[in-house]
Amino acid sequence: MSDYLSVSERERSEMLAFLGISDVAELYSDLPRALRKKKFALSDGMSQQETYEALASLAAKNAVYKSVFRGAGSYNHYIPAAVKSLTSREEFLTAYTPYQPEISQGILQATFEFQTMICNLTGMDVATASHYSGATAAAEACVMCAEGKGKVLTFGNVNPDTLETVRTYLAARGMELEVVSAPNGYAEFRPGTGAKVMYVESPNYYGIVEDVASLAAAAKAEGMKVVVGGNPLALALFRSPGECGADVAVGDAQPFGMPMSFGGPYIGFMAAKRGYMRKLPGRIVGETSDADGRRAFVLTLQTREQHIRREKATSNICSNQAHCALTAAVYLSLMGPRGLRDTALKCASNAHYLAKELAHAGAKLFYEGEFFDEFVTITPGKAYAVAAALEKKNILGGLPLDEHRILWCCTEMNRKADMDEVVGTVEETL
Repeated sequence: MSDYLSVSERERSEMLAFLGISDVAELYSDLPRALRKKKFALSDGMSQQETYEALASLAAKNAVYKSVFRGAGSYNHYIPAAVKSLTSREEFLTAYTPYQPEISQGILQATFEFQTMICNLTGMDVATASHYSGATAAAEACVMCAEGKGKVLTFGNVNPDTLETVRTYLAARGMELEVVSAPNGYAEFRPGTGAKVMYVESPNYYGIVEDVASLAAAAKAEGMKVVVGGNPLALALFRSPGECGADVAVGDAQPFGMPMSFGGPYIGFMAAKRGYMRKLPGRIVGETSDADGRRAFVLTLQTREQHIRREKATSNICSNQAHCALTAAVYLSLMGPRGLRDTALKCASNAHYLAKELAHAGAKLFYEGEFFDEFVTITPGKAYAVAAALEKKNILGGLPLDEHRILWCCTEMNRKADMDEVVGTVEETL
């Protein structure tokens, strides 16, 4: 990039001085020292074949597990071959974003279908054309419902990454976040907080399915707006946020056709009741007719700062994940309602089988209550030992929450033989 950046040495020195550092390398101090060593650097003057071989050698250092039992926001699902085949077509893959709708009808229609399917799943009236991630969608929704001021109420069983993202968004606007602890795993509503918005997840970070309808009713009685997040695959089995009284539904659509891929790119979704249509951050694709009466698609609402004046934008850092939205739309179209429900049932069935067998092995459920595809077990003082024992067998086990608790996840990708091997290893370790 140095060939394209007209930065003089004097300007570079001024920037470094402003940051209080002497070398650009100090900006990477958060990376482990082993990763900053030059052993990963490629030699100069390498041919294409040599470069490919060198990169393949580096990629081979990544751990590839034979089975995965970890979720916590990123899930290992089967992706039909047709998903990549369709989304890799050049007319989709090379299109960044439909700034010129008249020549982007295919992209606009795909985005419209994505919005429609998200509305069907969440029980809402309108959905945006996607967001960076589920965490940013949750933060944007809280700010929108609170109208940029006041307090937001949430719970200690929310995904920690989402919680920190919401906290960051609110702090930047001088807003307050109150986090109510959830010692039993469930969200317990606390009246009289004076909050304007309640954010709750179901299934929550511990996998527990919340009584969203009761929580929403209690919040509404206090005059609060209600934002509900969670794994969208669970909506194939449980009542939608819209049916439970939520004003806005958010989440990450990564389970819909996107690989775990080292954490991204993923896609946040936001759907809301009709009254929020003009307050939603981002963009909305709508359906209309052209001059000849044919079905056509347009960018109905564009509230990003790229489209309108910054001071009128609903969010100055909201964007869309157009290709990820396309991927989710293709996946959902291929699966259909029955396929999606069957997948969700398989995930839940596997999780309940593993939980039962782990309990017999000495790792009992830590939280009571219904769960979807994730659950927490108690292994006093042995959580990290269990994870290490599984890793030796090339299995990525559940996520240790501390020395005693493990957060497990099952999807349709986990075979009975793999689950039985996990149970056997846990029993040996305990």
